[in-house]
Amino acid sequence: AMARYYLGLDNGGSKVKASLYTPDGREVAVAGVSAVPVIRRGGFVERNSDRLWELNAQVIREVIAKSGVDPHDIAGVAVSGHGNGAYMIGEDGRPSAPGIVSTDTRAADVVRRWIKDGVQARILPKTMQMLYAGQPVAILAWYLEHQPDVIKRTRWVLQCKDYIRYRLTGEVYGEITDMSAISAMDLQTREYDDKILSEFGLKAYKYLFPPLKMSTDICGHVTREAAQQTGLVEGTLVSGGLFDCVSCCLAAGVTDEGTLSVIAGTWSINSFVSRVPVWSEDLFLTSLFCREGYYLTTEGSMTSAGNLEWFINSFLTDDEGRRRDNVYEYCNSLVGSLKPQDVGIIFLPFLYGTNVNPDAKACFMGIDGSQSKAHMVRSMYEGVVFSTKMHIERLLRFTDVPQKARISGGAAESPLWVQMFADVLQMPIEVSDARELGTLGAAMTAAVAAGDVPDLVAAAERMTRVRYRCEPDAANADIYQRKYGIYKDLIKALDPVWAEWRTLQ
Repeated sequence: AMARYYLGLDNGGSKVKASLYTPDGREVAVAGVSAVPVIRRGGFVERNSDRLWELNAQVIREVIAKSGVDPHDIAGVAVSGHGNGAYMIGEDGRPSAPGIVSTDTRAADVVRRWIKDGVQARILPKTMQMLYAGQPVAILAWYLEHQPDVIKRTRWVLQCKDYIRYRLTGEVYGEITDMSAISAMDLQTREYDDKILSEFGLKAYKYLFPPLKMSTDICGHVTREAAQQTGLVEGTLVSGGLFDCVSCCLAAGVTDEGTLSVIAGTWSINSFVSRVPVWSEDLFLTSLFCREGYYLTTEGSMTSAGNLEWFINSFLTDDEGRRRDNVYEYCNSLVGSLKPQDVGIIFLPFLYGTNVNPDAKACFMGIDGSQSKAHMVRSMYEGVVFSTKMHIERLLRFTDVPQKARISGGAAESPLWVQMFADVLQMPIEVSDARELGTLGAAMTAAVAAGDVPDLVAAAERMTRVRYRCEPDAANADIYQRKYGIYKDLIKALDPVWAEWRTLQ
């Protein structure tokens, strides 16, 4: 029998990656490239859509070359990508505006107005998610107000991975895990909803939203042009793919209620899968999971391992930071030299975002002259875990406490950090074996679409595994509980100050 491989692409907010997998989910090769958006005053976070496609084509060529695999043996391709934002194309299939990433905030005033007018409250039982500026509904409303000509020349508003799939196949679809997270869909009927769109003043623009497909549906085949650009074989099957939050859950082997998914990368993304849809003013997002009849409830913020990157880049000497691959080991050794009770500093990990007051910023508190860099780094590790715990406490108001959590993302590369998650949450933590979860989840949908595995639950059994399991240490439960209490008290105490403080920024 000929060998079979599946190609997964992942388009995050700042990187493009491609990985090739065997039928049992082993990574044959991976290639990645930076795709950092341009950030301009006024909250614009954009990238050139054509360039983004070129980068995808580049990593596909690279991963095929690295792997030495014959492209004829690639049985299917799929894409995962960041949710929300907007990648608009015209009738001619060309981008009609720059690609907009989900961290874009140009439409903040639009969203404020909607919330003030009660739109959020009225649509919540249908959409089950909070409105925010990076959503396509808000971005469309902003364009209608400020640059209506852009909407006139636009035919489709796509999500990031749906746009890349369109460039592969020439066919336009909106895959349902992504489209269920943009506040345009009734999650019970699983369709775009006129009443919701009317609330936004977008009912006349319903034609902009693409026809819906499931993640494992065949959504076209690689075109001749895309084949020339990527090195793939013309006619290779392309499946629906996934919203990256869903992809990470699936690739970590989380397919049912028993396990919590914790992603600790640039974002802290914490989710549970459930048959019961839950929604509340206190939850960020419920969307459709990639299993019929299941939902994914997610709490997330940009308060995770990105904080450590900043510290490394800003404060480690050339000597400490020179060997990039060892810089994390160096940080781990600093943290490991201290016990939780040795560090009185509390770090609020709000460099890039917050899950508390939107004006909040990062802080180190409780520093005295006896403390060193090691104390600072340890407090950062702890602060990131406390922020995650706040998200998880919110989630646990709406679901039974899962038996365990699966962790992925940058922090999962540090066994010491994983132990800290286990101790703070007092829950066993399993570390997923996959290095690139976004690409693996996508590849799993291609395996199902190609008919090589019956469904995604079976794909998870075959293609995912646990690297190791970390049990909580009961001896650390009390000290972390006390620290976490102070962490929350500090957030409460600072609450009245942030707005005034912001005037200095």
